[in-house]
Amino acid sequence: MDYFLKFTSKTAAENVLFAKDTILVDGVAETALRPKYTAIDVIGTIYKPTGNFTTVDEVRVPEMAAVAGYHANVRHNEEAPELDSYVIQVATPARVWA
Repeated sequence: MDYFLKFTSKTAAENVLFAKDTILVDGVAETALRPKYTAIDVIGTIYKPTGNFTTVDEVRVPEMAAVAGYHANVRHNEEAPELDSYVIQVATPARVWA
């Protein structure tokens, strides 16, 4: 099952997609994120063209604006109904599974 997901923040995404484990590294406790799903593609902030242009180093380039939310794709070997409240319908995904 493939899921296109949108969260309010990176922290919100990590809380849903990963389990947090405390591990010792050279005697220092560190938090490690363990994926809860088969595959997770963290996209983060997606940028889309505004239709305007700007000049950078004498080159005309499209102006980009952030799309609201923090995005991730999940591929899981079974249904994950706990993700349903984060699922978005995407006409042209920024990234897809190959």
